Amino acid sequence: MFRGSRALIALLLIGCKPIEAITFTAKGCCPTCERLIIESLQIDEVKSAQWNQQNEKITLRFYSNEISAEKLQRTVAMAGYDTDLFMATDSVYLALPRCCHYRD
Repeated sequence: MFRGSRALIALLLIGCKPIEAITFTAKGCCPTCERLIIESLQIDEVKSAQWNQQNEKITLRFYSNEISAEKLQRTVAMAGYDTDLFMATDSVYLALPRCCHYRD
């Protein structure tokens, strides 16, 4: 019985994906920004995402063996929101709803 328990534990450990947490700046200014930032991160590699409008920080839990923290920041910037590492292109930023123009 003990031997079978060990095998079950080994199988469970092999199937686990490493989850890492990261917090970084994601510029924004309104509830629409929050929705769009979170939507940009609704990908298989992200387990959860929470954005705080007051301090413009996003906290993510993600599968670190499937995506890098840098790629996550790039994903947010591609949605129109500046991060610690990447600045959104002007064309993408200007395509955001007017209420989301946090650079003004």
